[in-house]
Amino acid sequence: MQGLPIDIERRPIYIPKERGIKVADLQGRSESALLSSYHKEDCLRWAKKYGIEIRLKEYEEFGRWVKRWEKMKFGREELPARAYYAACGTGKEHLLDAAFFRATYIDLLDVNDESVIRKVANDVGLNGDRILELIYGEAAKQAAVAALAEYEQFGCPGVPNWVVEGERFWGKDRVDWVAEKVKQLCNIAVTQTVQ
Repeated sequence: MQGLPIDIERRPIYIPKERGIKVADLQGRSESALLSSYHKEDCLRWAKKYGIEIRLKEYEEFGRWVKRWEKMKFGREELPARAYYAACGTGKEHLLDAAFFRATYIDLLDVNDESVIRKVANDVGLNGDRILELIYGEAAKQAAVAALAEYEQFGCPGVPNWVVEGERFWGKDRVDWVAEKVKQLCNIAVTQTVQ
């Protein structure tokens, strides 16, 4: 969205433990092994097209992580979501967000692990110990709960999901459509200002 006069409000969500582990579980549906393998293939194809560095966990490794996640106090991705909200206002929240992506999809680290949260926060110039303290605070918890409620209020079918003027765009392959929509809105605003 470079070059467009907009602000993107990032709203990380998590999957509550009672809902499952996968995004499909969050939505109340299941995903077959066949569909999962296609999604993996499609993610790699998409990343290659746009020059985005990405690596994905092997199925067996993901299975080991799932066993660990089932024993966690928090839901899947709840720690990094809370860390993001704890960092809001520092001016480094976007750096933290990008570092979480790198940790997850390039370095293949488990961002559901406190030691990874601490390292990533420290790496972007935040105090990792302080971020971990804030994760357990009420403000970070409520921000994560509110983001999930907003996700459900908009009827988001999965991730990534963009909402522009109430219109939903779901999936990595819809980013171009989001940009087109934003450009249309910018052109309308410019036209109305000129008139």
